[in-house]
Order: sequence, then structure tokens, then C-alpha cells
Amino acid sequence: MTFDHWLPGAALLTAPRLGQASVLDAAAVRAGGDTVVGVAFCAIACALAFYMRRRPDMGHRWMAWLIASLLVARGLTLLLSLPALWAPIQSIQGALSIATALLAATTTVLLWQMIPRITARPSRAELARRNEELAAENAAAALAHQTAARARDELERRVAERTADLVDANDRLTEALRVAARAEEDYRVSFEGSTVGKVQSEPQSGRMIRVNRAFAAMLGYTPEELTGQPGKDMVWPGDVEEQQQDHTAVVTGRITQYVRERRYRHRDGSFVWGRVSASIIRNRGGGRPDLSIGVVENIHEERKAREALRVTLLDLERTVEERTAALAQRDLLLREVYHRVKNNLQVVDSLLVMQSRALTDPAARAGLRALRSRIFALGLVHHQLMGSGNLQTFDVAPFLTELSRNLVQSGPVAGIDLAVRADPLDVGLDFAIPLGLLVTELVTNALKYAFPVGVGKIEVRLSHAADGVLDLAVCDNGQGYEPAALLDETGLGARIVRGLVGQLRGTMTIHQEGGTQCHITLPSPFPLATAA
Repeated sequence: MTFDHWLPGAALLTAPRLGQASVLDAAAVRAGGDTVVGVAFCAIACALAFYMRRRPDMGHRWMAWLIASLLVARGLTLLLSLPALWAPIQSIQGALSIATALLAATTTVLLWQMIPRITARPSRAELARRNEELAAENAAAALAHQTAARARDELERRVAERTADLVDANDRLTEALRVAARAEEDYRVSFEGSTVGKVQSEPQSGRMIRVNRAFAAMLGYTPEELTGQPGKDMVWPGDVEEQQQDHTAVVTGRITQYVRERRYRHRDGSFVWGRVSASIIRNRGGGRPDLSIGVVENIHEERKAREALRVTLLDLERTVEERTAALAQRDLLLREVYHRVKNNLQVVDSLLVMQSRALTDPAARAGLRALRSRIFALGLVHHQLMGSGNLQTFDVAPFLTELSRNLVQSGPVAGIDLAVRADPLDVGLDFAIPLGLLVTELVTNALKYAFPVGVGKIEVRLSHAADGVLDLAVCDNGQGYEPAALLDETGLGARIVRGLVGQLRGTMTIHQEGGTQCHITLPSPFPLATAA
């Protein structure tokens, strides 16, 4: 019998003096108390279970469930003890007692094991302090969050701006790349399609890294065969040293570029002349050379033509020298001929002077004097040719002046004034001789017939008229003479004048107005002479 079961019986044994009513009242009181405690235990267990279900975040949930089980067991024990007051049920009460004892022992052991961990938990003050710290931390975190939000917004704005800048830069870069690609394509087409040889090489090693077809074809190779080869290997051995000096000068920066004509080695072993223009592309800093560019023009045929021209010029110079020497010899011979003709005419004139001195007939002496005038005209023509530069023509103006002055000075009349006005005109031998003889005859006739008293004036004019013709005039202010005298076919002077006018293909007119004016129209002596 348990203590609870024993208690009513003990009460009955220890209270013999109490009445039956008192015993029944004590049992009722016990039953009421056990009922309240049992129901309370079960209610507490239910509340604890309800709390555990609503708070799944609580720690040590298993301990709460264990205590709830203990309370339920104890409540059931108290509730089942009520019928035992009137009809004890020992087996059920024993089982509940054992279960309650086990739960109580287990709860006690486990609870004591949890005491250190439970006591290690912070107190309310500590929790309050920690809550305040957490609130402060939360406030700081909120402020930091707000700051971070503002920073994030600013960052997003900056990112948006930077993104826009990057997009714009990317667009510009894309356009630049497109332009660069187009430029590269244009350059490649220009490089490959150029009819002039082009070479790109490494500045330091001189190794060719890019060659177009024109340069390769110039040397009898393909571009693939020349790519990677040293550039100096393609230069003719005799020009390698000069090529190396030029390349070193442009790489070191002593010169910016050079243009040379040099020989290149052809595949068949011959050389090909080329005109190379080379320069260096340096990095952006302007220091290290990055690329060597050369433009080579095939001038082999040009050099051959220049060499042939040089040989031709040498031959021409030699021919000109020979011709010049021949012309000089001819000029010397002509001058000698003119000189000898002049000398011979002077000899003839001297003979005529001697013959004239031996004559006593005035008419004969006058005839020899006229003959001497004609011979002087011939000699004067040769004298003018001998002194000219080309030995072919001379200016007729000084010739007419000297001829007319000599005729007047050697004439029979001493008081005659002479005026000669002649335009500059270059004439040759075939024109000068008949012109000189014609002027000699006309001036001689004026001296012979116009001035019986020995005073007067003679004027000789030669001028250019219209249509390239010449006007020759011999005028005097003397008494004149009959025009028929010049037209008389029997007189020697008249025949000479008519013959000379005909030889010169001219026409002659004579006027008698204050003297005698004889005008002769002549065609220009061109091409024998050139009018000035």
C-alpha cells in the first residue's frame, strides 16, 4: 500500500474518537485536492506543449517535452488515486508510480546536467544590455544601411554614367576599329596591287616581313619566297656596303629617309636597277624603331636608256667636236678665200692705177677710174664677209656707208655732201655684190652728171617697205640728167644698172624734181639674208 493509500487508513486508525462523518470529510478534502493538483499538472503540461508548438525556435525542446510528460504522469497519478479511496486499484497505481518515478529521476538527472548551461545563459540585465547594444548596432547598421544605400545610389549613378561613357567609348572604339580595318584593307589592297615594289622589314635585323608582288616579280620570286629573308641578301654585292650605311643612318635617326639608285640581285644571277626610298616608323615616343618601309621602283630599262643616251651623247659630242673642228676649218678656209680675193682685187686695183698713170687719154682714164670703183665694191663685200661672225652674212648698213663715202672721196668733185641712211639688214654674198655694184653705178652717175660746178648733196637710203620689200633710193640735188641716159642700151653703165636690177628682181623708177631721184624696189633677200 502506498503512502497515499495508507494515509486514509492511518487516519482512521489514529482517530478512534472521530466519527464516521469526519473520516468521510477528510477523504473528500483529499480527493478534491488531488483532483485540483492533477488537473493543474495536466493543464501545465498542455500549456507547456502548446508553448513548445508555438515556439519551434526554443532551445532544449526535448527537456520541455520531458517535463510536460512528467507533469502529465504525475497528474494522472493523482487523478487515478481518487477511486482508490473507495476501491483501491493497486496494479494501475503501481505502474503509474513506476513511470512517474522514472520520469522524475530522468528529469532530475537531465535537469542537473542542464543547470550549468542554463546558468551560463545571460541574465535579464545582461540581455537588456545586449539588447541595447544590439539596438545600437541595429541603429548603426540602419545608418550604415542608409549610407550604403546612398553610396549604392551614387555608385549606381556613377556606374550608369561610366557605363554610358564606356558605351560611347566602345562605340567610338568600334568605329575607330572599323575605320582602321577599312584603312588596313585599303592599305593592303594598295600594298598588294601597287605596280611599284613595296617592302616592310624589321629595322634591327633587316628581315623582310611583308613583300608585294611587284617587288617579288622584279627579282623573279614570289612574295612567299622572299618573306623572312634578310633584305641585304637581295642587294647586289657591290652595293651592300652602301645599303648597310644608309640603313644604319636611318635607323639611328641621323637621317629621316633616303633615296638611292642601287642594284638588286635577280633570281637568274643578273642584277636589276631599282630606285629605293626608305624610311622608319617609330613608336609613339619617337624612340624605338618599329618598322622599316621601302618603296622600290624598277628603273632597269630607264638605266639602260640612260646609259644608251649617255653613249649617244658621247658619240654626239664627239661628232659635234668633229663638225665644230670641220666648221672651224671651213671658216678658216673661207676667211682665207675672202682674204685672198680681197688681196687679188687690190692687186688688180693697183695694176689699174699703174695703167691709168700711163694713159694720157682722159676718157680712158675715166673708164679705168669707174672700173676701180666697181672693183672696190667687190673687195669691200669680201672684206665685210671676212669680218662677220658666220662668214655668210653681214649688216648692209655700214657697208653702204663705207662704199658711198669711198666713191664720193675718190670722185672728180670735191664739194659734195653725202648722207647714208640704211636700216639694219643682214645680207649674203649673192645679194651684197649686185647691191653694191648697183649703188656704185648710181652714185658714180650722180657725181659724173649732177654737179658741174662741184657743189651738191647725194643721199643714199635703204629701208623696209610694206609686204617685206626693200626700197633703195639714190638721190641728188644737182642739175639732173636725162633718164634716157640710164635707159640707153649702148652705154656700159646703163647696161650694168639694168642687169643688176634684173638680177635683184627689182623695178626702177626715176624722177626729176629738184635733182634726180632714182628709186628701186627690191624683194627681201630672205633666206639669203634676214631683215633686222
